[in-house]
Amino acid sequence: MAQAPPIVPAVLTCAIIDDDEINRLTLEHYVKITNSLQLTASLSGSVEGLNFFSTGRQVDVLFLDVEMPELNGLDMLRLLPEPPQVVLTTAHEDFGWEAFELRVTDYLVKPFDYARFQQALRKVRERCLQPADTSTEVLLPFAPNAIVSDVKL
Repeated sequence: MAQAPPIVPAVLTCAIIDDDEINRLTLEHYVKITNSLQLTASLSGSVEGLNFFSTGRQVDVLFLDVEMPELNGLDMLRLLPEPPQVVLTTAHEDFGWEAFELRVTDYLVKPFDYARFQQALRKVRERCLQPADTSTEVLLPFAPNAIVSDVKL
């Protein structure tokens, strides 16, 4: 018997963790003008993020900066037992391999525009439709932006 496809909620909950106020406000604006997103939390650092998730709060997607004081975003992500889908937002391109290893959904290099933000959101929705143990696209670390489709991880 075939399994019913996963149901993606019409509105996804999200959180933003970024130590830079301008970047946080930009993301908050993008979320506000996107009908399919609801902002649950906007936090200024990874320690705040750990506190948020340690209380049992959950979101569908996390927009996460990498370089922050006290604890970088990738290290914070490693500490979460069941992380949500993650879209990294960083000014640096050199965290791609770690992002790949941590199975982040997308990687936005600052500054990014609303169109690129929407593209990341489409990837989030596509991943919501996939069974938990598979991925239909893999970014190859040795070939920037090359994609292999239908790869089972």
